[in-house]
Amino acid sequence: MNLGIPDCLVAFKGSGHFATIELKVVKRGRKINLSPHQVAFHAKHADLGAPTFVLVQYHPPGTTSALKAELLLYRGAQVMDLHHLGIDTPPVDRWPLARVRWHMLRHRLVE
Repeated sequence: MNLGIPDCLVAFKGSGHFATIELKVVKRGRKINLSPHQVAFHAKHADLGAPTFVLVQYHPPGTTSALKAELLLYRGAQVMDLHHLGIDTPPVDRWPLARVRWHMLRHRLVE
């Protein structure tokens, strides 16, 4: 087991670009549960200029329906704020979970 390694390594066909993505779900509260190893990975690789991201599925308090959930995208460089402020950290982008604009997510991962 490699502690702190993100959940996904995504390669984009024909472009030579790749990104790592840590996947998180927040169903209660506003805190994103990042381990010290995950924080260290994103901080180190952001300093190196590597494309790392944290993608969060957020369920607002009192909601149980996926229709009210959101998908929030953060850059790895935001990991310290994410660790301390949770979803109060301004995301790079956000979408209603039921209507994610997947082409925009892809665009954000390679820009």
